[in-house]
Amino acid sequence: MPVLTYFHIGENGTYVGAGFDYEYRLEDGKGVISIRIDGVRSEDALILNADEQFVSKLESIIEEHKLRKWDGFSKSDNNVLDGSGFGFYVRYDDRSRISASGYMMFPKGYREAVNALDGLFLPLYEAVRPNRIKVMNRYFEEVILKERPRLEKQEIGMPYISDGGDMYRVGVCKCTGGAAAFPVYNGENDPSYMLVITLDKADSKWILGCEAYKLTDKGEVLPWGSVEIDPNFFSCERLYGHIFTRWNNGILMLGCFTQKGFSASGRDSLYYIDLYDIENKLEPLANEKAEGPPYNKEWWTPDKIQNFINVADRYGFTQSKAHWEKMPNDPVFASGMDDNANHRFDFLMSNNHDKNFYSTLINTPKGEPVGEYRIKGTLYLH
Repeated sequence: MPVLTYFHIGENGTYVGAGFDYEYRLEDGKGVISIRIDGVRSEDALILNADEQFVSKLESIIEEHKLRKWDGFSKSDNNVLDGSGFGFYVRYDDRSRISASGYMMFPKGYREAVNALDGLFLPLYEAVRPNRIKVMNRYFEEVILKERPRLEKQEIGMPYISDGGDMYRVGVCKCTGGAAAFPVYNGENDPSYMLVITLDKADSKWILGCEAYKLTDKGEVLPWGSVEIDPNFFSCERLYGHIFTRWNNGILMLGCFTQKGFSASGRDSLYYIDLYDIENKLEPLANEKAEGPPYNKEWWTPDKIQNFINVADRYGFTQSKAHWEKMPNDPVFASGMDDNANHRFDFLMSNNHDKNFYSTLINTPKGEPVGEYRIKGTLYLH
């Protein structure tokens, strides 16, 4: 019976590191395995020694999935741009071989065969290099979401309550809340940390917080600190901001910018910038507050703009500084930063008065909801 001397199957995509490569080769009587998973460069493939049991399982997959019938397959769908292709090659010591390739077209039973090969190769890779993204997602699904729903894009509402006459106040927020997770990279190919953004209700208040977890090479998830970013997140009828991660002066930071106030122009608004050291278990680095102009009294004055610029200088928000100098009526922290890392968690809410609001308000008894009027907005990751 011919001896298997070489086996390779791989997929490739548009981007460098896309797809995978599984390889076995017989060298000087010893079996060698090479495994590259999606997102890993070819030069970083994992190299392992193969034993007889591995070779026997590989040969069984070749037989059970009738991979010899793939020989000569060569088809492409050139109408598809930015698609994926595959290459398959097997060689035996009697010089017999199997060869197949394709682009957006695959032989019969291809996906079933790849699933079987995944079951053979991937556990070997995970035993040495746990896939931190998979580890993170599994922990998030099995542990974090046990106590909270998933915080996805959702509608948020806070009813207006009549306060007598043409006055009103904001009611208790109606929101699903929950948790959302995203990875943070520390100059490596694999994520080093998982950040979990939380929105939990305590009594009549919604608390915005963050939990950090360290992802180790051994596939461990270690609690790495937590912070209460805003103990009364929904406390105004205009809310805008984002949570982000960034590098500055060698520090991997978690940041949160929040604007709360009356109008989009910044009048009667407060701006908060909070920064935390991710690698030092979310130790607080900064808690800054800047005030916009009072409504109908003054516009943005040089001293108020200078306050923003001073904050930008202290914490390296160079893009924000340039933005304020060009558009002083629209202050914002960290928008479009060149060094903005990974993902951002954004929030936006603004009131939705219409022309009937005040007439309805005047006719609503004090303490009662003003019709169905609400503040609406979205929370989402991108």
